[in-house]
Amino acid sequence: PPSVSISLVPSSSQPGPGRLLCSVMDFYPAAIQVRWFQGQQELSVLATDVVPNGDWTYQLLVLLETPPQRGLTYSCQ
Repeated sequence: PPSVSISLVPSSSQPGPGRLLCSVMDFYPAAIQVRWFQGQQELSVLATDVVPNGDWTYQLLVLLETPPQRGLTYSCQ
């Protein structure tokens, strides 16, 4: 089954806590849209191309462009 995980990736080039990464793994078919939200507001992201795993499933990584702020709620959808 597909899986989604969120992790904090340290940034060597930017100050602050790093960036939030949404990893979407083992999904099929390849057509997918993944977005980051802070509350109801959609945020800017950097995304990889959809990558085939070689077993008919795919993976996608979507990185939030701005560092997360303490006290706010973020979601990957």
